[in-house]
This record gives sequence, structure tokens and C-alpha cells, in this order.
Amino acid sequence: MLKNLYIQNFILIDELSLDFHDGFSAFTGETGAGKSILLDAISVLSMERSSASLIMKDKDKAIIEGTFSLHDDIHAKKILEEAGFEVEEDTIITREIYKNGKSQSRINHRIVTFSLLQNCLRDQIDIHGQRDNAYLLDSNNHMHLLDAYCGHTVLLNEVKDKYYIYADLVKQKEKALQENYNESELEIYTYQVNEIDEAQLQIGEDNELEEQEKAYKVIKNAFEKLNLIVESYKEGLSNDLYQLNYQIQSLEDNDTFITAKKQMNDGYYNIEEAIDSLTKILNQYDYDEDSINAMQERLFFIQRMKRKYGRTIEDILKTRDDLNTKIEMMDNRQAYLEEMDQKIEKAKNAYETVAQKLHASRLKHAPKLDAEIQIHLKDLGLTHAQFQTQITDAKESAFGNDAIAFYVSMNKGEQLRPLIKTASGGEISRLMLGLKVIFTNLQGIKTIIFDEIDTGVSGNIATSIGQKMKALAKDVQVFSVTHLAQVASCADYHYHVEKAIKGKRTITSVKELNKEESIEELAYISTGEVTSSSLSAAEELYRRNHS
Repeated sequence: MLKNLYIQNFILIDELSLDFHDGFSAFTGETGAGKSILLDAISVLSMERSSASLIMKDKDKAIIEGTFSLHDDIHAKKILEEAGFEVEEDTIITREIYKNGKSQSRINHRIVTFSLLQNCLRDQIDIHGQRDNAYLLDSNNHMHLLDAYCGHTVLLNEVKDKYYIYADLVKQKEKALQENYNESELEIYTYQVNEIDEAQLQIGEDNELEEQEKAYKVIKNAFEKLNLIVESYKEGLSNDLYQLNYQIQSLEDNDTFITAKKQMNDGYYNIEEAIDSLTKILNQYDYDEDSINAMQERLFFIQRMKRKYGRTIEDILKTRDDLNTKIEMMDNRQAYLEEMDQKIEKAKNAYETVAQKLHASRLKHAPKLDAEIQIHLKDLGLTHAQFQTQITDAKESAFGNDAIAFYVSMNKGEQLRPLIKTASGGEISRLMLGLKVIFTNLQGIKTIIFDEIDTGVSGNIATSIGQKMKALAKDVQVFSVTHLAQVASCADYHYHVEKAIKGKRTITSVKELNKEESIEELAYISTGEVTSSSLSAAEELYRRNHS
């Protein structure tokens, strides 16, 4: 959800910081006050490309910054973690727009691409207006919407798995039918398979040999140094040091020589002990030159096989299996094709079994969805509207054998037609509201914004629109730009948008209203003036929708 919005130098907004809440928030104000500017700012922040024309006159840049709570947005968390962000309680999204037309996007003050920012906020905000052709109007989404309503994710995944197995076998057969082989190719393939088999490669063998080679290099280096030390001592230094110590010890035992004699004697025997220790270590080394040569030759051979057949031993063995498949096809092409037909038939039967279960689940839930939507449409004053989910046969796919489309009739006796070709104006706005009460939460949308969808309605219908938004706000954050008191009175929070002259500029400002201020605003937008009677009516309207 959107917790705070900061705007600077954006169109008519000099500087503005707004805190938002869970639930339903209404925005009211005079026509032209700048209510749509807020929506433009949110849109540019989350999904739309920017333009230098959005910068306030005589300013160098505009800033839009939103604080979002993304910790329960699975998609956003995945995108952020893949980009190296730690997902905290609050995530700050920033867009800066410059006079040269360029812009800069930031997440938690780190520069990112706009596409990454868009992807991160994919499920956060849905802005709906009178001409909005959003996901509900796109027939390509109707299947996914119905499936989300059905809640048969496990079954849907099973259909996908079975379909991909079946489709892969069909591709293998088509490839076999397209390929032509000759005897020389058969000889080459057979030679290559034999070469791989004779190599007797084991997965992980190369890694073990490389570790052995590293250890050998360490041992070899130490062995050569130790051998040089021991041989140097025994072949020359040992006798010379012995003779030197002997001569020094033969000096007279008096105070003049006693210290030197002791130091020399201790040093001589310390060196002897050190050489003995190094000799023991040297004797412990298992330095088998034949084994080392065999290890290095094997490792060189494996590298040569990798250059020919694959980057890893797993790749080499897969190459062998692929070659065996080709050899089998060439040796016994007809038998291979018959075997593939059997596999394809078995896989198709398995797919069709689960696809039929998916079809049955959709048939079961579609009338329930239609009936639930029908109730919402009647509540919104569309008393003669009819909604129907049509399920027809389609070519098999990863989503089953169904084609799904939403159909609607807005007037009594009118034929059902595809959703996108039927409703218009205020009708489509109310229709979309009825649908979104059901689908928004299923789609994972966190904040939904309605831009004056109550245009052209009044009375009980307007109240119903407000109540539907309030119901929707139990699951998602709802913003509504409205000019109707009946709608605004249903809101949990009320914001007033106004335009004023500041120096030589026209400035738009927004204020969150308390209860008394909200009732005054309701009175004004109902009658155009604040009187005791309009206040009394507004207070009653407020009380009815907050009881």
C-alpha cells in the first residue's frame, strides 16, 4: 500500500506531503482544483513515462516520492531481492524529472532503471477511470481471472505439467520426421558414442582430479624444498658443523670460553633435532610419480572430451544419450516413430484427464461468479444488466482446452456481447467497480484508484457506489476522486483539494479533513453552500455511512 506521497514542483503543486491510511480515502474539491494532478503524480511514480511538461514553470526539476509497504507483496519482494535490496517495512520509490526531458528512478535512494521500478510496483496500484481499458476488459485475462476465483492452483499446475510433457514429445516426433540421415552420419555418431562410453566418465570425477592436482602441486613444492634442505645438510654441513663443535669443545674449561662452548653445543644439537624432524616429514610424503602422471593424463583427457562434447561431464553424457537417440532413429526409424506415437498417446490421455477436471471446475464455479457479480451490478443501479462467463472449446494448451470470455448485456432484452464491446461511459465505470470488488484482491492489487467513476449518477446509486468502495477497502487500499457527497460520506478518510493564488502562481494544495471539516465539505458539495440545513443533512449522511 501507499503510505506517503511527496510531490515537489509538479504541474501546479509547489510542495506537498500526504500521509495515507488503510481503508477508503475520498478526494473532493472544486472542478479544476487539481484532483487529477494527484492521480497523474501517482501514475508517473508507478507506471507512466515522464515529460518535461510536468515540471512547474520556471523550475529545473520535479520530484515525486512514494513510501510503500511492500513486505506482503510477494512479487515486489522477489524483484527487490533479485536486485540486491533488503525488503524492509518501508520502501521509498522516487522519480525525478528534469527540464531536458530525462528522468531518474530510485528505490531506497539507489538509482535503478524505470523498468525495474515498474516491475517492482506491478501489483501495487491500479488506476481506474471512465475510459480505462485495464486488465478486466482484456479478454486474454478472463481465463486467469476465473481461475483465480476458482482457486484451483494445484489442478492448474498439474495441467501445465502434463501439457508440457505431451507437447515436448510431439516436438521430438516432428523433429524426427524432418531430419534426414545418411550412412556416414551413422558412422560418425556410432564412433562418438563409443568414444564417450570407453572414457567411462563419472560425474564429479573431474572435480576430484582437479583437487588432487592442486594438492599434488603443494606437496611437490614442499617435497623438493625439504629434499634439498636434508641433502644439503647431510652431504656437507653436518660434518663441518660436527668438526666445528668438536674444536670449540676442546678449548680449556674456564670462564673465558664456557659461555661460547655451551652456546655452540646447544646450537649444534638444535640443528640436528630440526633436521631429524624435517627428515621424518619428508619420509611421510607419498610421492608416487607414476600415479601423479596417470592423474594428470586423465585430467587432460577429460578436458579434451569437454572440448569435443560439452562443457561438463553431465553435458558429455547427455550428448551421448542424444546421439544414441539419433542412432536408434536411424537404425529403426519406423519402430522409433511407432514408439513415439505410443508415448504421445499416453501423454495426451494423461493431459486430457486433468484438463477435463479443470474444465469441470471452471463449469462449477463460473455460475457462482456470475451470480455474485449480478448482485453487485444490481446494487449499483444496473438492474437490467446481465453478466455471463462463457466457456467454449479451444485448442489444447498449458491452460487446458477452454476459451473463456466475459459477456454482458446492459439493457433488458439486449443480446449478450463481449465485455469490451458493450458498456460505455458511466455504465462501464459502475460495471468495472462491481467486477473489481471481486477480482482486485484475487489479482493481488494493493491500491486501487477510482477517478470520478460516479459521473452521471446520483441518489441511491451514488450511495451504493460509495458503499461498494467501502466494501472493497476491507481488502485493499481505495482512493476515489469524487464530486458526490454520497460517495465521499462513505470514506474512512476525506481529503480536500483546492487551488489558490500564491504570488504570481496558481498552487494546488491538499488537506486531510477531520470529522467536522468533512461534514462541512459534504454540505458544500451537496448544495453549493454551507447552511444550517445543508450541515444537518450532511451530518445525517455522514452518520448513516459511518454507523
